Amino acid sequence: MSWEHERFEATCEECGRTGYLIESSDDWGRFERRFEGFENVPPDPTAVGRKRVDARQQRPRCACGSEAIAKGRGPL
Repeated sequence: MSWEHERFEATCEECGRTGYLIESSDDWGRFERRFEGFENVPPDPTAVGRKRVDARQQRPRCACGSEAIAKGRGPL
């Protein structure tokens, strides 16, 4: 079992700060996403418990407080 990783540019739509989005997947169809340069916010535990979202699906939050992060060009 191996994981494949793709790296994309990510930009805050409010302040223009840039970072990276890393999307990973494995042979079993599991998917994970994390951000570099932004705070990684875990999903709501209730949504995970009800299987609405996977526990590995992080949301980004910029230092300015915005969660409007746009996925840019890539993979890098």
